[in-house]
Amino acid sequence: MRAMYLANYFVAGCIAFSLLGWIASLHPYAFRAVLCLLVAIAIAWGLSWLLDFSLSKLLKISVADLQAFLISGLAMLLIGLGVFLCS
Repeated sequence: MRAMYLANYFVAGCIAFSLLGWIASLHPYAFRAVLCLLVAIAIAWGLSWLLDFSLSKLLKISVADLQAFLISGLAMLLIGLGVFLCS
């Protein structure tokens, strides 16, 4: 059951990043806005890796679950960037 929830979040994240890539391809201002959003997400993602032990205690999840979430977040970002570059 837990894997099914993770798969649902993964698909929703892929759709969200693909939508951001599509919006970025519409107009140069939208591209800049999406680029700023992706930079903010990348900074938060990097800080989450650096602070994974303290963050896992704060969120009350195991470190392995947090790292699995972060890895799936990277995969979602890569799929969204692929859609952006191919469109």
